[in-house]
Amino acid sequence: DDILDFTAQNLDVIVMAVSIVSFEDTLRCLQQALKSSSPSPLITDVLSVKEHARKAMLTHLPNSASILCTHPMFGPDSGRDTWRSLPFVYDRVRIHDDAIDRCERFLSIFESEGCRMVQLTCRQHDVYAANSQFLTHLIGRTLGETGLSLRKTPIDTKGFESVLRLVETTCDDSFDLFYGLYRYNTHSK
Repeated sequence: DDILDFTAQNLDVIVMAVSIVSFEDTLRCLQQALKSSSPSPLITDVLSVKEHARKAMLTHLPNSASILCTHPMFGPDSGRDTWRSLPFVYDRVRIHDDAIDRCERFLSIFESEGCRMVQLTCRQHDVYAANSQFLTHLIGRTLGETGLSLRKTPIDTKGFESVLRLVETTCDDSFDLFYGLYRYNTHSK
């Protein structure tokens, strides 16, 4: 009932901000309710893996749904002070004529906050992310789990300060994110 009430609100945009591992189940819950939603809202996600998001949305959402895949390449730690110059990746997977304006208005939110807007296919995103984001999380988590006493000292080099920040930011993220980056990005293998 909650999902039917939610979709009955005639929403312009629905942002799927859930974990990678729960994304498909969440879409399945939304699927039936969207079939009777008119006009169909723009559906967008903020997952860290894009091919999985794209495939799942194309599979589970009705053809009437417009789909925009996005990934703000920052989180609560790295985007804490500002979003200026931080990359915001997007792919207009399926945008119907009646959703073009909604799509552009949604993207303009991030552009007006100073994000560096990067249009990539979902595949291109995942190839790059496997090389950067997954590797970063793998190294940060590995160092964080080693049991070494990694802590600030009065003589730290800039490199070691970077290592400490890497461990802190990656270990602050959920294990579900780390697992999802590996499990659902075929390029991380």
